[in-house]
Amino acid sequence: MEQIHYRVPADGTRRTGQAPSGGILAPAAGRVEGILSLPAFARDIPTRIVPASGQQLAAHVAQFLIDAGAVSARTWPAGCDDMLEGCSIVLNTWLAKHVGQLHCFSPRFVLEPVAREDMPESLHAERRGGAQDTVGIQIVWAESAVCHWSVGAGLDYLEHAAPGLGATVLAIMERKGGHAYPLFTPRLALDEASYLYWCGEDDETIMLEECGNNLDAREAMRRDMVTRADIDADFPAWALLARADCRPPRQLATLAAQHTCPYVRHAAALARDLLATPTSALYSADSEVPFTGFGAVLCWRENDLAVRISDDYAQLAWQDAYCDLIGRVVFALDAPHALRRWLRDMQSQLRAIGLLDRLLWHLTARE
Repeated sequence: MEQIHYRVPADGTRRTGQAPSGGILAPAAGRVEGILSLPAFARDIPTRIVPASGQQLAAHVAQFLIDAGAVSARTWPAGCDDMLEGCSIVLNTWLAKHVGQLHCFSPRFVLEPVAREDMPESLHAERRGGAQDTVGIQIVWAESAVCHWSVGAGLDYLEHAAPGLGATVLAIMERKGGHAYPLFTPRLALDEASYLYWCGEDDETIMLEECGNNLDAREAMRRDMVTRADIDADFPAWALLARADCRPPRQLATLAAQHTCPYVRHAAALARDLLATPTSALYSADSEVPFTGFGAVLCWRENDLAVRISDDYAQLAWQDAYCDLIGRVVFALDAPHALRRWLRDMQSQLRAIGLLDRLLWHLTARE
């Protein structure tokens, strides 16, 4: 199965839900292994020629990460002689440690230099005595291989075994995912269907009225769109409602400890832990264009309307400007304290990503 790196391709190709193979987090740049055997250089001849300006930039970035406590001699990868690549590997190793083992998500974090003109105005550093034009770094992250995951069987079971629990679990995933790792949920599918097919209305009535008395045209339009009746048939009503009646944390704790079904106990425990994990939208990618970087598409059953709606939404976004980054931060190289703060804050965000992943994986086990 192919791995789709960093962006979902413009042809809309996506993978169905199954555990991603390979590593959790990819470094920003990797080494290319040669197929043919080549002559070896003498030890005093460098294998890579780097301009002096590039070496200076790499040194500035490495020193910045060292000052922030993100890189040390103990964490530096053995045998790595490229400072930027080594910094990226160390950072990704740290991120992977805090997110834990993943079954559903395959996040990709990339560290790269930022030119002066691309930095936010608030971070523009004072130029001192011939400082290089590149004065900062940015770290961005995104889902590298969007998957469709069937969660209906699991959520329906929870709702039947403990009324309100399925709705609560879905609400917590939606709320926490909105900060840490956005998910394309049934509620979002309904919202986007309104945007895509119904001119922002609650159903298709206004759109169909444009056909006037032409019954054939009306029926053709109805066949070509997703209707509100289609959505109501594919998702239970409680999965489409605004989240106002979730079970409180103490009830989740009681279910996690006392329910007779181990599947229910584990789901309640994961939802309780996720709800208790602090998250913030502070580091979300700030963009005014349509967002397409969902960590996963939640289907009620395989290849249901969530697939069509999410793909139609992405295809429309790809025709113009769009954002597929989940998060983005930019640091001036003279402010290591800002990176230290981000590293501290991200520990909780990464724990939330790991809990979201485990809860999603648990729900798919009822298929």
